[in-house]
Amino acid sequence: MKIAIVGCGFVADYYMLTLANHPELELICAFDRDPVASRRFGAYFGVRMTESFAALLAEPGLELVLNLTNPGSHYAISKAALAAGHHVYSEKPLAMTIEDADDLVRLAKAGDLMLAAAPCSYLGEAAQTLGAAIADKRIGDVRLVYAEMEDGMVFREPYADWTSPSGAPWPARDEFAVGATLEHAGYYLSWLCAYFGPVVEMTAFAHRCFDDKGTGQPPDALANDLSIACLTFAGGVVARLSCGLAAPKDRSLHVIGTEGILSLSEAWDYASPIYQRDPMGHWQSRLPIFGKVLRRLERGKPGRHWFGRRLAMPKVDARVPKTSSKMDFSRGPAAIAKATAAGSPLAYGADFARHITEVALVAQNADRYAMPYRPRTTFAVGG
Repeated sequence: MKIAIVGCGFVADYYMLTLANHPELELICAFDRDPVASRRFGAYFGVRMTESFAALLAEPGLELVLNLTNPGSHYAISKAALAAGHHVYSEKPLAMTIEDADDLVRLAKAGDLMLAAAPCSYLGEAAQTLGAAIADKRIGDVRLVYAEMEDGMVFREPYADWTSPSGAPWPARDEFAVGATLEHAGYYLSWLCAYFGPVVEMTAFAHRCFDDKGTGQPPDALANDLSIACLTFAGGVVARLSCGLAAPKDRSLHVIGTEGILSLSEAWDYASPIYQRDPMGHWQSRLPIFGKVLRRLERGKPGRHWFGRRLAMPKVDARVPKTSSKMDFSRGPAAIAKATAAGSPLAYGADFARHITEVALVAQNADRYAMPYRPRTTFAVGG
């Protein structure tokens, strides 16, 4: 499948570093409205850069546009690409309003085009292994999930010095203006919706805890840096998802079932370990005396969640970035290529992306919505 990249900033490098995992994807060109970014990206990766976005859309044979622009541009870029007859894979969120997300889904369906949005983390080995364990009822019937997406006080780290391999600066102003929830909630929302179906009701709280992020932006220009969303899924499972830039870094997931608990330590790592424990949170040993020793070791330990029987999972053979984001970013676009080649619907396509976007938008801007909130979007896997 012939693809093109629009937006050659920080995250674009992650797609380039993982593109080699998917020979079915052929990058034919790229574009960035910033001439400096365009020259840097093209020179570093040896990519042919177009002179304009319109020129990119007119490229002969182009099939899929990767929209890696800043979130405020997602809607306009994706809309133009769909109108030009191209499939679209967008970075998160799909759009900055639910109405704009609706419009993109309408355009995609009208043109019989595929539309999907990052993140690709739920396509990784860890997420797939966890999903299989849930489906196989390794812990009985799931009742509750705790999902943490805390990134620590990024604004007190030397982010001004952070650059991608090609030299693109970390987009601090955009990150803090868009907000931790719209940037990060999609990771676990995509997992949970893939496992348990659409969210049918939610109650959320959001707040800006820190008014100074070191960028010189006034407080009103900064998004909420904390959200807590309590979600009820179609099958009855409930979950609490927290996103923020204040608490210590924690991207763990705990799935509580009638017969046990499954805990995953890191959402951003395709090879993240997954541990199984009994309903009381203990690690069951075949040797009774060893079990007593384990109880003593676990007692009062902050890391006691990581005692347990480790689930076997496939080895991650894909090349992934040597950063905290150990994911195959190009796996998402590759899923579109695979579905297109097979003539089959995308498993988690336009409706799925719109639903994730709606839930994240409500969580990020909880004060704008009456609670409890019942999402008006839904999805069917494979549709």
